[in-house]
Amino acid sequence: MEREAPRGPEKEAGPETLTEYELPWLARYEFLKERGYLLRPRYRPGWVASWKTNPSLRPIFCEDWTTIDHIGILDAQRISDGMVVVLKEIDAKSSEGPITSFLSSESIKGNPRNHAVPVLDILVDNLDDQKLLLVLPLLREINSPDFDSIPEVLDLVQQTLEGLAFLHENEVAHRDCSFGNILMDARALFPVLWHPQSSIVTPQGRMITKTRSRTEVGGVRYYFIDFGLSTRGENLTTGFAGNERAPELSNTIPYDPYRLDLYILGKVYQEKLLDEFINVEFLQPLIDRMTASNPADRPSAAEAYTIFKDLRANLNLGWFNQRLRKTESGLVRRTLTDSAYWLQLQFARLSAKPVLPPLE
Repeated sequence: MEREAPRGPEKEAGPETLTEYELPWLARYEFLKERGYLLRPRYRPGWVASWKTNPSLRPIFCEDWTTIDHIGILDAQRISDGMVVVLKEIDAKSSEGPITSFLSSESIKGNPRNHAVPVLDILVDNLDDQKLLLVLPLLREINSPDFDSIPEVLDLVQQTLEGLAFLHENEVAHRDCSFGNILMDARALFPVLWHPQSSIVTPQGRMITKTRSRTEVGGVRYYFIDFGLSTRGENLTTGFAGNERAPELSNTIPYDPYRLDLYILGKVYQEKLLDEFINVEFLQPLIDRMTASNPADRPSAAEAYTIFKDLRANLNLGWFNQRLRKTESGLVRRTLTDSAYWLQLQFARLSAKPVLPPLE
């Protein structure tokens, strides 16, 4: 789980002055530039707030008004090709470095079942040689924009179960595969990318007014991120850390980290799909198995994937043309909305573009 930057008194320095959490990035500017990564103007030596040099500008609409959301994480531009990347500071002694490096190794990084976030580069921090800077692709929350249709939900479940089974086959237990640690490659959904520190504005600071649907672009790819609590090759572990309060968590009694992953991912499906939409109830048997209170009653990731494939195979073809429905009033309104969606879906399928190549 990432540490969010304070939003109270500790940040009173304000956006026209770097906070104590931003100053380390200024000190890394030249080091990162030499290694091929360029920080935004705010973190460059001699920066002066743009609205100070041009009083006609409103600060909130200036790109350099945006500060950081998470301590130890900042975006940059890869100089060689202009790709927007994310720099993440980690402890060099933690398991995150070795595990993410393994999952991005040449032997398995190209496996289509591998949904671990690719590590593009690893740098030894110039400020502290006991820290590393992971270079990662810019990704986005899975419900921003929200899902439109049943097939889009099915794709999310398929990719995440497939990805979890792959992790477990390689003896990696994520241990925190909660909603915030599943992101998507959303490049195709946005005609102009979003600002790395603010998902509602463009890189230039303008409000985003247009997105595409997942169906329209031929689907997106989902990734597991943040392997800071992960283990490899351990069948039993202890600890309470993580976003989801699973029933077996304990600091003293060892538990199975692989079955823990099933519970956490099942809770994502329950809270972000079943609790929000009224026509994905066919997933309930899968979720019930994954979130069983007794870990021994949960399936393995491979078994859960098989259960899902069977559920999907038994769906009537009509399900695949359905939009997702939240609670709505009135049969007429629902019928009109469904009809409009069906037409939109057919057009989107006809005009769907190829999925973007994997991030690298």
